[in-house]
Amino acid sequence: MILGEGDHVTLAVKHKTTIRYSCPVIDAHNELRMSPVNTGLQQVLSHTIAVTPNTLIKTHSDHFGNQVAHFNLLEPHDTLEIIASSTVETTNAISCGPESEPDALSYKDRWLEFLQWSPGVPELPEYGSLEIPRKISMTMDDIEFGHALYEMACYFFNTFRYDPDVTHVHSSPRALFEHGGGVCQDMAHAMIGVLRLAGIPARYVSGYIFDPAHGEVGDHLRGAAATHAWVQAWHEGYGWMGVDPTNEKLVDWQYVRTAIGRDYFDVPPNRGTFRGEADQAVDVAVHINLVTAP
Repeated sequence: MILGEGDHVTLAVKHKTTIRYSCPVIDAHNELRMSPVNTGLQQVLSHTIAVTPNTLIKTHSDHFGNQVAHFNLLEPHDTLEIIASSTVETTNAISCGPESEPDALSYKDRWLEFLQWSPGVPELPEYGSLEIPRKISMTMDDIEFGHALYEMACYFFNTFRYDPDVTHVHSSPRALFEHGGGVCQDMAHAMIGVLRLAGIPARYVSGYIFDPAHGEVGDHLRGAAATHAWVQAWHEGYGWMGVDPTNEKLVDWQYVRTAIGRDYFDVPPNRGTFRGEADQAVDVAVHINLVTAP
């Protein structure tokens, strides 16, 4: 089955995080960015977060419009389990056009923070030395811009191997260039650097991707067992356009967005503190099922 442009699909996501401590800890405070939000390309049909030990969960929106769940665990505990369950209707499209009202400000003023260097995307000479076949430019029309963005994703896919053993969550994009490989976070950061160098507003997207079982509709994708990362680039005609350098793919119905930011450090799925001398072991599992398709 081949989906047409604009077709809708329903995906069910279960994101389970288990943290085990070597001895009991207290006074834990956590922020979660595991909640999909409504956009022009996805509608959240249901969403819940369950925490064990049981505690009150509150929510707020951050600077980027992400939904943030936060909670405190003051009593001693040696295990923390977080289960985020969502049902989301996605759209088979790469962009819904500009998501904001017309603005008298130029895109350089509107999206200034996505044009500047940031903690996860520092200024590096390597961005300008990559031999990407087509140099992307905001002067391109929307069709040519889309082709150039796709070709850039293909370049990253074919040039850098997917390797979870050579980088870590705090790695600079320089590690990708030095080792010739990395994970989705590294490829997204590096591609954002290339785009910002070219004067294209670019932002980091965190979320999930559906990897179909044998015989199911959809492309087989890398990075489906945990949270995934990809890139959105701005074009005046397209609006924010999603592209995934880890899978040489323009974003479509297989992607569920949970958070956007300048880079990973704006959108970690779980950020927290606790009091205690314990070591911790973290186990993450993400499962996505296809609920309905055209």
